[in-house]
Amino acid sequence: MVREPLVEVSVVITAPLEVVWHALVDPGARAEWWRYLELDARVDGRLSELWSGAYGEARLTTGRVEAIDPGRLLRFTWADDDWATSTTVTIELDRARPGTRVRIRETGWRHLPDAQSLATAHQDGWGAHAEALRRHTEATGGPR
Repeated sequence: MVREPLVEVSVVITAPLEVVWHALVDPGARAEWWRYLELDARVDGRLSELWSGAYGEARLTTGRVEAIDPGRLLRFTWADDDWATSTTVTIELDRARPGTRVRIRETGWRHLPDAQSLATAHQDGWGAHAEALRRHTEATGGPR
């Protein structure tokens, strides 16, 4: 049996949990660090990410929010415009010294062709998004 690829990123941000959560779900704050993601942060809310592919072509990822627990959890499904099925992204926040731990996990790769390549690319992408979130929140709402 082939194991499903695992995408998992964790970062500790030196900013209060409330600041990190706000940067994640508030459209204005999120636009400062992830400008091309539109997210209606409520259950059944839609999300879309318009981005450029490897050759500069316009690509669209769309999805739906499955669960939200303010200050703690955001879970959504999403799929690129050429995928037959969605993956599930879970973002969890916890208080940690010296601020907030953010854990991002994406699952559901086994039904996609070239799952390992896609998962590797998403691992890199989530690492970049986590770092952008860390830089933004530490610069705008660091230790209080």
